[in-house]
This record gives sequence, structure tokens and C-alpha cells, in this order.
Amino acid sequence: MYDIERIGKIIADISKYCKELESYGISKVDNLHDSKTYNASSMAVFAILNRLIDLGSEIISAENLGAPDTYQDIMPILSKAGIMNKEQSEKLNKLIRKRNVLAHFYEDMDEKELFKTIKEIPEALRFAEAVKKRIK
Repeated sequence: MYDIERIGKIIADISKYCKELESYGISKVDNLHDSKTYNASSMAVFAILNRLIDLGSEIISAENLGAPDTYQDIMPILSKAGIMNKEQSEKLNKLIRKRNVLAHFYEDMDEKELFKTIKEIPEALRFAEAVKKRIK
């Protein structure tokens, strides 16, 4: 059974953080040379990716698909269950790996890598939209 309230909050958070990130107007790597923009952007990305993990975990739990051992197991489980295709699973897992870099090796992500990650964030929104359709 879906926890509609929790899933709704997670999706709302993903949307909120994506809009916040978009409001920074980052159109090129140079926009991230300012430390305030870099730090704010990296935290917004981190928040989006944490909520992405939460959303995947909620679906796994609601649909009794098992228990992932690591964050990296979430998207493949969803793909295997037919909730997303393999390509989307791989794209989302790539983002989740970036989350771990931000969490544990923050100083190792330079502006170029953060910019690349920001450009991949819409994949998280696509997943959130797909979940909304699925649970309706």
C-alpha cells in the first residue's frame, strides 16, 4: 500500500529543490566559480538525490519488492519490477553515485562535475512524475 502523503511530500520536495536549483540560473560552468552559488547548488543537488533515494525506497516498500542492501540497489530493483526501464535505472544510479561523492568526498567534486550533474537532474523529475502517474 502506498503512503500517499509521504510520497507526495517527497515528490513536492524534489520539485521544490529543482525549482530552487533552476532559480540560480546556472547555464555554464563559470556560474559555479562563485563559492556561494557552488555551495547552494551542490546542497540542492544533494537534497534532490536524497529524496530520489527516499522515493525509490517508498515504492520498493509499498510494492513489496524486497529490501535493497545499498542505495545502488534501489533503481535496479525498480527496473527489474518493470517500474522503469534499464536505461532510466542506469541514469538514476549514476546520479545516486554523485550523491555519495557529495556526501563523503564533497571537496572532490569540482565545478565542471557539479555542472554536469545539474544537467542530469531532470531525470529525477521524470522519475517523480512517473511515480505520480503510477500511484493515481
